Amino acid sequence: MTQARRAALAALPVLIVPALLAACSTEIDPSATTVPPDRTTTTVPFVAEGTSAELLDQLLTEATALSERIVENEGDEALLDRINTIWDAARPGVDEAAPELILEFDRAMVMMNSAVDRRRHADADKALNNLRNLIAALPPLD
Repeated sequence: MTQARRAALAALPVLIVPALLAACSTEIDPSATTVPPDRTTTTVPFVAEGTSAELLDQLLTEATALSERIVENEGDEALLDRINTIWDAARPGVDEAAPELILEFDRAMVMMNSAVDRRRHADADKALNNLRNLIAALPPLD
């Protein structure tokens, strides 16, 4: 290999590295916005409504999707908030109808919350099965 060729190969990284680094730069346009300045966005909080029986049906429907949301790592916390809101609304009716089961319901809800916190979809499935069994054991609700 000639000395000129070695010099050319040695200079190659000096020429290529700055070009590659320049290609990786990111420019953020501060004037670009996703929401026009004359518009505002609002979020309406979820409110659980219905009889105790209807709320428990909603609880099961929402809880059925929790395991998959944990696996996908998308929307699980928002769904858990809905589930907790529904349970908070249904709990008094359950406590009135079957006070002996209320601690078991609370355990299932704790398991659902920890499933999201710990990213354990199997715990969400187990909590769902517990809820199904507990709801089946309830006397008829209003």
